[in-house]
Amino acid sequence: MKPYSIVLSLVVMLASFTAFAEQKKIFDGPGDSEYDLHYIAFNSTFLKPEIAKQYALIRSKAMGVINISVIQRYPDGSTKAVPAVVQGKVTNEIQQQQFLAFQQVIEGPAIYYLTQVQFSEGKHLRFDLEVYPQGQSEPLIHRFSHAFFSD
Repeated sequence: MKPYSIVLSLVVMLASFTAFAEQKKIFDGPGDSEYDLHYIAFNSTFLKPEIAKQYALIRSKAMGVINISVIQRYPDGSTKAVPAVVQGKVTNEIQQQQFLAFQQVIEGPAIYYLTQVQFSEGKHLRFDLEVYPQGQSEPLIHRFSHAFFSD
């Protein structure tokens, strides 16, 4: 399978539920640029088995996937995916914490970061992220919560 077809497959698969799942937050960047921090959380069973295998992701009714990407938006309206260091932790409802290990995926011009998290049906998890776009010493700090449901 060609790399672009994998990205396309992932995008098409995600598009079916992007309206409620994919989100972004905008941060100031260097000069007059901005960073769009895109994030999505979804149940790993939404992945096709071959996609999960390629990225060493576990498909399970109790495992979620977090996908992060950083897009730099320039004053002229052009955009570019930028590499970043992505760190984070997840906290459950009884305040247990787990640090997240993100893997970088580069396919053509696309750059994104994936990690997995175990969840209990319908329980909210809080994600605290620190994202360091390449060349930046100050992190983009973002917090969001998400409740996963088995399909």
